[in-house]
Amino acid sequence: MATPALCPSCTDTYLETTTCHDEELDICRSCGGHWFEQGEMNKVLSKVDNGQDQVEYQQHLGASIGVSERQCPDRHGPMQSHHLLADYQLEIDICEHCEGVWVDSDELNQVKQSPKLQQALGSLNQALSWKSRVFQFLSQMPVEYNIKPKRKPVVTWTLMALNCLIFMSYVGNPELANQLVSLFGNVPAATLAGDQLWTLASCMFLHGDPLHLLGNMYFLYVVGDNIEDALGRRRFIALYFALGILSSLISVVLNWQSEIPSIGASGAIAGLFGVYLVWFRHASLTFMIFIYQKKLAPVWYFAIWVGLNVLGMMLGEGGVDYWAHIGGFVSGLIMGVALKPYIFMRNPLLQMLAHPAAVVNR
Repeated sequence: MATPALCPSCTDTYLETTTCHDEELDICRSCGGHWFEQGEMNKVLSKVDNGQDQVEYQQHLGASIGVSERQCPDRHGPMQSHHLLADYQLEIDICEHCEGVWVDSDELNQVKQSPKLQQALGSLNQALSWKSRVFQFLSQMPVEYNIKPKRKPVVTWTLMALNCLIFMSYVGNPELANQLVSLFGNVPAATLAGDQLWTLASCMFLHGDPLHLLGNMYFLYVVGDNIEDALGRRRFIALYFALGILSSLISVVLNWQSEIPSIGASGAIAGLFGVYLVWFRHASLTFMIFIYQKKLAPVWYFAIWVGLNVLGMMLGEGGVDYWAHIGGFVSGLIMGVALKPYIFMRNPLLQMLAHPAAVVNR
C-alpha cells in the first residue's frame, strides 16, 4: 500500500486527490497548495485558457535559486526552488528526482497564466531599436512599450477622427475659427458666471493649430487604447468626458478672472495619464535627451511632464492652460485608484504584471 503524500508546506497534513481541468492531482485541504506529479503541470496548462494549447512549462522556466526548505511530497528529499519565468520571479518548488511541482494556493493563478505572462513580458522587455530612436528624434514623441490590447480601440479611434474632422472644418478659415472658439471655448470668467456651461465639454474638441492637434491625438492613442481595453468602451467614453469636464472646472476655479478661451483635449488626456500611471505601472515610455533614448516607468515619465508644467506656470509662459493639465492629471490619479480594484478583477493579467515578481527591463 502506497504511503500518502505529505504537504511540503504544512508538513503534517496528507494530500488528497482532486480534479483540476479534468486532470487528477493532489491538493492540501489545509493550505490549498497543489502537487503536480510528472507531466500533470503541462496537461493542466494546455487546457487552461491562457493563449496556448501545447504547453511545456520547462521551456520558459526561470533560474534555479537553490535548495528549497520544502521536501518532496513523495519523499524524494528536498526540492529545488525556481522562478516561474525568467522575468517573473515567483518561486515554485520542483523535485528534480520525480519532476513533480509544488504550487502554493496564492501562486496558482500566475502559474496557470504563465504563457500569457511570458508573452506580455516579452512585449514589455523589447530592446530599444534604431527605428524608435529615429522616430522620437524626428517627432519628439515617446515610444510606448505595453501589452497589446485584446480589442480594437474603436472609441479612441473615433475620438481621434472626430477631433481631426472638427479641426479640418475650420483650419484655414480664421473667421470661422474665431467664431467656434468664442462659442465653444471655455472662458473661465464666463463659465463661472453661469454662461455657456456646455463649453466645459465642447472645448475638448477644438485645437489651435496642427501641432496642438497632432500632439494631443498621439498621446490619446498611446494611452487611450490600453485604458479603453481595460475599462470597456462605454465606461471609457464616460471616463474621458468626466476627466475633460473636471479639468475644465479646475481651470475655471483657479483661473476665475481669465477671459481667454481655453481649448484642446489636453485636460482630458492629462486625466488619462493619471489613470494610465495607476493601472499600467509595468509599461514603459521612452524619454530622449538629444540623441540618448531611455525607457522610463510611467511614474517617472509623468513626473517629468508634471514638472515641466509647473515650471511653465512659474515662468508665466502663455498659451497653455497649465491648471487644466494638472487638474486633469490629479483627477485621473484619483479615478484610477478608485477604479483599480474593479480593473484588476476584470483584467487579471494587469494585476499579475503589477505583482513585485514581474521584472521589467528599462
